Amino acid sequence: MRARRHRLTEGSVKGDKAYLLYWMQSTQRVEYNYGLSDAIALANRYQLPLKVLFIVTPHYPDANLRHYQFMLEGLSELKRAITSLNATFCVEIGDFEATLARYWVDAAYMVMDFGYLAHHKQLRQVVKEHAERLSLGVVSVESDVIVPVEVAESKCAYSARTIRPKLLKKVDDYLEKPPLKKLSEPALKGPDFDIDTLINQLDVDRCVTHSRYFTGGRKAALKRLSDFIENALEHYLDSQDPSTQLTSYLSPYLHFGMIGPQEVYLEVAAYLDTYPAACEAFLEQLLVRRELAFNFVYFCEGYDRFETMTYPWAYETMAAHRDDRREFIYSLNELAESKTHDVYFNAAMTEMVKTGFMHNYMRMYWGKKIIEWSVDYKTAYETIITLNNRYFLDGRDPNSYASVAWLFGRHDRAWTEREIFGKLRYMNANGLKRKFAIDTYLDYVNKL
Repeated sequence: MRARRHRLTEGSVKGDKAYLLYWMQSTQRVEYNYGLSDAIALANRYQLPLKVLFIVTPHYPDANLRHYQFMLEGLSELKRAITSLNATFCVEIGDFEATLARYWVDAAYMVMDFGYLAHHKQLRQVVKEHAERLSLGVVSVESDVIVPVEVAESKCAYSARTIRPKLLKKVDDYLEKPPLKKLSEPALKGPDFDIDTLINQLDVDRCVTHSRYFTGGRKAALKRLSDFIENALEHYLDSQDPSTQLTSYLSPYLHFGMIGPQEVYLEVAAYLDTYPAACEAFLEQLLVRRELAFNFVYFCEGYDRFETMTYPWAYETMAAHRDDRREFIYSLNELAESKTHDVYFNAAMTEMVKTGFMHNYMRMYWGKKIIEWSVDYKTAYETIITLNNRYFLDGRDPNSYASVAWLFGRHDRAWTEREIFGKLRYMNANGLKRKFAIDTYLDYVNKL
């Protein structure tokens, strides 16, 4: 547990204050929430009430109505779980700094979630500076990866191959479920909220409507996990085929912290003796590939900029092919509206727009086609990021940034040289038709 804690400021719990504060943001759950467990333990030790604060900021980077609706559905359910622990759940609309300032005044100590993206790091620095002026003790706790990011690796890992043995060696040490006790002190009164009122009050981008195919919250996440284990896990080795619908569909829930990677790992690992190859393949994605992405955004400064997100060899090959002729050029709007000559790209884009999700293999194909059909590589990168963050429920995520960088050679190797792509990996429609029953995927999308 100690390795999950990052102390932002020095200072002990002030017993003369009104409450202990847990600022929840990325870990939107009660179970397998190591920060909440720490906060409850401290509150009980010092006989203080606990306030759990969630700040809904209307201008969160790249978020729109689709993301807010999904998140608020989960928060509505979460309120009951937090209240059952005798804690007070406070959901506030506002700016992070201004809202925190109101809660800090009477806080004895603060526990907060640990984020990995650049704006999370900037926010931690702001919190640190303000808290130091107030002599407020603050600790940030990792709950959204299995192996804490600095324990897994001390630098930016080159590939899955280099980080895999380190993760596999340490994973068993970080699967323990944290204790979840009730608060000994009575709960304080907190602000009431409901989804519809908050949605109506929020001044947010409404260009993308909510997904009718995904409902936010822990119950929905657990049902997805249960359905996956019961109906798809046995056949997971075939999940690369977009026509099979054998994926877990858990990425939106992991992104918002509605379910923990630790509990998913343990639930699936329980079937290792029954479906060894399938379980190992799934756990490779959950542990190695997912936490490689967190390593990437945490240690690679400039992970979210075209000029700094991939390797020198990739930039060299792109420079060598920057003037190659493109047979097709599509604008961002044409791509978003599925108005290309490629029925498979159009289907993938339609799935993304309508549901907020896309099969992982199709995500790779989708991104490679945008590279092929853009005026230059930087435009392609920016287009992919824009569409990714706008429509995907699991966009704006370490996995997203790593996956987009992979399209441009990150965590990959040089391939046989060809036009436009140079030594970057190439994908085409013939590959889809050769490997998969891809027309079945088209039928699925057409019925959405």
